Amino acid sequence: MKRFKERRNMKVYGMSGYNYKSTPTIMLKGQWLKELGFEIGGYVTVSCENGRLVITPDAEMAAMKEAEAAFMKRETKLLQKRFEAEKEKLHAQFVAERKADYGVCAEQGV
Repeated sequence: MKRFKERRNMKVYGMSGYNYKSTPTIMLKGQWLKELGFEIGGYVTVSCENGRLVITPDAEMAAMKEAEAAFMKRETKLLQKRFEAEKEKLHAQFVAERKADYGVCAEQGV
């Protein structure tokens, strides 16, 4: 692992928050985050301990979100198959009813 600074000085910015009220904001960015295990798309846990913020990668949350996404993808595919089957069934029913109505109209001389 490449050596990184153990301390960094940063500015607390103000950004628009709820009802456009200025909200304290801390932005962290840089390759040093990756070196510490903070991956793009990953999740973090922030805890407050003795006036300090402790930010740690949350691998458990990442795994849970990944499993949820895989589950949703599988279930969506199953729903799509059921939808297509039901659509075909309804189309066949519609065609059959139209043919039946057409035959009734022809018999009545309309």
